Amino acid sequence: MSHMEERIVRVLRERGELTTSEIEEMLRGDSIECPDGAVKSLMRLKGKGEVEGRIDRERRGWVWKVREQA
Repeated sequence: MSHMEERIVRVLRERGELTTSEIEEMLRGDSIECPDGAVKSLMRLKGKGEVEGRIDRERRGWVWKVREQA
C-alpha cells in the first residue's frame, strides 16, 4: 500500500465517512503532490476491497468509508 493509500485508510478509520473533496483537502494539507492522486488511490483501495464508496446526493459526491472486514 502506498503512503497516500495508508494515509487515506488511517483518516477514514479515525473520522468515519468522508467525501472525495474532504479527502483531497486533507491530503493537500499534507503536501501530497498529485492533484488526482486521491481519486486514483481511492479507486485502487476500492478494487482491493479496503474501502467502500457510494454516491451521496446531500453531500454532492462520493462518500467513502473503510470496509468492515468479516
